[in-house]
Amino acid sequence: MGSEVFTPDDEPHETEVALDTGIRDQRLVVSGWFASHADSGTPGPHVHLSTNDKRNPVLKTSQIPELVEALQVVGGHIDRMWEEKGETWFTGDEPDPNDPTVIRQRQIEQLVFLDNLRANFSQIAEILLQSEDMHGASAAIAPLLGMDEVEILGRLNSINLFAMTRVPTEAGREKLKDLREQP
Repeated sequence: MGSEVFTPDDEPHETEVALDTGIRDQRLVVSGWFASHADSGTPGPHVHLSTNDKRNPVLKTSQIPELVEALQVVGGHIDRMWEEKGETWFTGDEPDPNDPTVIRQRQIEQLVFLDNLRANFSQIAEILLQSEDMHGASAAIAPLLGMDEVEILGRLNSINLFAMTRVPTEAGREKLKDLREQP
């Protein structure tokens, strides 16, 4: 196989292999994790498939053996990592980011953020137009929204401005109401 196992230094509980697909410039990434990202974070070795372009992967039939090998390599590697340090990885100190309650809270926070952004949009737009860089803009916007500069930077970087139009705004407010009513 032309790919190697990669374990990021800052994520010792993950491993991955990337391989070419049948689509030009598309890479299929086979990732191994210590907790599932698909449910409430069940501990244990898991494997996830994704692509660098967020589209569905398409493989030539001649690439299937390489995919099988990548799955075996990542699966075996993450199993060995789990055996060595998996049980000590989960300390219980941090909230599980995949827990439904935590996910619900994050959704509420994002919807409240969008409402605050809408309410202060004119001032924020003016700050953005006058600021020399994103750091200066974040520093000026943070107090307006009552948030940390770093969080503002991340949230504004990922915002879809069309989410601020009337129909998504109304849908967001209805979702926020529903989320707040849940136990």
